Amino acid sequence: MSHSSTDMTHLLRQWRGRRRIADLLEGAAGGPDGPVTQTVMAQLLEISPRHYQRLESGERQMGSDTIARIACLLDLHPDETRALYRWSRRPVPPLLTPAVPEVPDDLLDWMDSLPCGALWEGPDFGILAYNARAARNWPWVRRPGANIMLDLLLEGPGRRQCAEWEERWAPLLLAQLRQGSLAEGNTALRAIVDRVCEDPRVRELWDSTADLRSHSYGTTRPMYLPGWEPRPAWITVMGWQPLHAPGLRLVTGTAARSSREPDLPDDVRGGGPARTESGGGTR
Repeated sequence: MSHSSTDMTHLLRQWRGRRRIADLLEGAAGGPDGPVTQTVMAQLLEISPRHYQRLESGERQMGSDTIARIACLLDLHPDETRALYRWSRRPVPPLLTPAVPEVPDDLLDWMDSLPCGALWEGPDFGILAYNARAARNWPWVRRPGANIMLDLLLEGPGRRQCAEWEERWAPLLLAQLRQGSLAEGNTALRAIVDRVCEDPRVRELWDSTADLRSHSYGTTRPMYLPGWEPRPAWITVMGWQPLHAPGLRLVTGTAARSSREPDLPDDVRGGGPARTESGGGTR
C-alpha cells in the first residue's frame, strides 16, 4: 500500500471518528449513542462489516454511489469528498457545492470594496450578488435571475452592450459554455446550451465553432457603457475563484491598459467604489 493510500485510510478513520451515532438518526434509533464504528457504517450502507473494512482500508475500491453515501453520512467537506473520489480513482462530480451557493458576508464586503464593477456568479453562471459599480455599468445584472450566459448571448440589454458581439464576445462565451457542458452530470449547463441555441445567430456560431478554452476570463473586449456611448470602452474581464469556495467565481471588469485602446472614464477605470445612496453596494 502506498504512503498516500495509508494517509487516506487514516483520514477516513478520523472522519468517521468525528461523528457519533446520535448524529445519524437512522443508526441511533433504538440504540445507545457512541462513536460511529465500522459496524455501524456497514449497517447504514447495507453491506457486510467485512466489506466495509476492506473499503476503508483500501483493499477494495469504492464505487461512486458508495462514496456519495459515505460523504453524506460522515458530513464530509467538499474538499474531503473530492479527495475520497480521487483516492478511489473515480471521476469527481463537477459540482460538490450547492446548485445556488450562498456568498459569505466577508466575500460580499470584499466585492463592495473593489474599485471596479464586480459580481459573484455560481457554477451555472447565475449572478448571485453584485456591487454598485457593476449595477451602474451593467444594468442588466439587476434583472431577477440574471445569468452571464443567458444575458450576454440572448437578445437583450446585456448582449447589446457587447460591442463586436459576434467576433469578440459570443465565440469566447460559447467556448467556455461548451467546456462546462461537456462535464459529466452537468445538466444545468446543458440546459443553458439548449436555451441560448434557440437564437438562430447563437446556433449558427455554436455549430460553426469547436473552441474548448475553459474560460473567456482574462481577455479584453469592447463594451458600450452608460455615459460612454457612442464608442465602446475596452475592459479586461477577469474571473477569480476563492479556494475555500470553489462553487463561486468573482467576475471583474477593469480598464484595459493597452495604448492601442481608448482612455476610459473614471467610473470605469476605478478610483473608489461606486456607492448607493445608503452608502453600500448592491447585494
